[in-house]
Amino acid sequence: MKRVLILGCNDITERLLTDLCKHRSYASDICLSSRQKQDCDELKNLASSMGVRVVTSGIDVKNVEGAMMMVKIFAPDLVINLLPPELALEAMSLAVKAKADYIDGTLFGVPDIPSQTSLLSKQFKKFAEFQSNGKTAVCGAGFIPGAVGAIIRCAAKNDFNKINSIDIVSVSGEKNSSQNGDKEEIDYTLYSEDVKVQDTQIYTGPVKRVFYIEKGRVIEADPMSIEGRSSSGSKVYLDSSPMLTDLLKEIPDIDNVRYFKLGRKPSKEHIPPKEKLDLLEELGLLSNKPVRVGNVQVAPVDLLAAILPKMIPDNSAAPKTSDVKAEGISSYEIYITGRSKNDDSEITRSYIIKGDNDKSYSKYNVNAFEYMKGTALIAGVKLMCKDKWKKPGVFTPAAFDCDAYYNAFTMEGISIIEGRGKPF
Repeated sequence: MKRVLILGCNDITERLLTDLCKHRSYASDICLSSRQKQDCDELKNLASSMGVRVVTSGIDVKNVEGAMMMVKIFAPDLVINLLPPELALEAMSLAVKAKADYIDGTLFGVPDIPSQTSLLSKQFKKFAEFQSNGKTAVCGAGFIPGAVGAIIRCAAKNDFNKINSIDIVSVSGEKNSSQNGDKEEIDYTLYSEDVKVQDTQIYTGPVKRVFYIEKGRVIEADPMSIEGRSSSGSKVYLDSSPMLTDLLKEIPDIDNVRYFKLGRKPSKEHIPPKEKLDLLEELGLLSNKPVRVGNVQVAPVDLLAAILPKMIPDNSAAPKTSDVKAEGISSYEIYITGRSKNDDSEITRSYIIKGDNDKSYSKYNVNAFEYMKGTALIAGVKLMCKDKWKKPGVFTPAAFDCDAYYNAFTMEGISIIEGRGKPF
């Protein structure tokens, strides 16, 4: 049993606390700590009748002196970080000073486009500190890269002699008009890009680049350059993911890996309105030659480009995926193609995990992906409490026995549908 310090009060905290108190072999004492101590007190009251000693404390991990005073009093064996990812290094420093083990659910600071010299998340900067203490830090023990990586490693171990390609598909369940069949409407709106396509003043937002792995090399790409379909028929597009970076590090002999998710490609096909453009040309309004208007000289095409709507919106005004409430069924799909361990023939295996967003919101007040992340993290915490993950330094779950982790998170409720079929 461990003395457990939980940093952060959120929906995962309540599930984790209830689970640790229900099964008393994991923790002897628990300290709930957050900037808002009253949130911790409310959760403590929920657990008060379960037999495990629970205390609460206010804490700000950026206030090192104040945080260490509390940590010295409680003396934890394990620090569980449920704070926002950007506070991971402060939380890890706290664990180092307390000479405690550490676990979190999200990798922080993974480079957008990895290279040989820039491959790891920022948490790995703490490797030497944990190693010198003889303590273990496990980072990214949520669904990505934790659980998905374990599924892939178990498949590599049990089903394949050699993996040639992996496609991972993330469908968050957001309603998307482009998912409703293949028929697309035609958009004949006249946009500023139609009259002045090459003008860099029209759109100055950053152009997102993503990457995939081809023949063992990192390839940069436009996210809309490859389109696919999920098993439910949703359109998905290339994206970057810490999952790819973790595979590059942990299983570098896999030649081809891609990650797809729901995209924001316009559902309407745009065709510039030729009649309007011909009329503007006839009137001289597409001219680049400046004309005097009062005391100002302006090219007609510049004026048009400034007043017409933009086809490519400003990134800062676009809604973030996290701001859109997921609906329906969310799924992670993993498609692996390679040589069979049985007869060395080429095979494809699929591993699909589905979650109902409505049920997750109703029961846990989070979407299905957050539920999956919390479930995988809880499984990892239990392995830490039983010293099943023990190795000095900083690691992702890929450094430990994949079968033990796979069994742990499936026992916690993550259901995996295995299938055979064609490559994604």
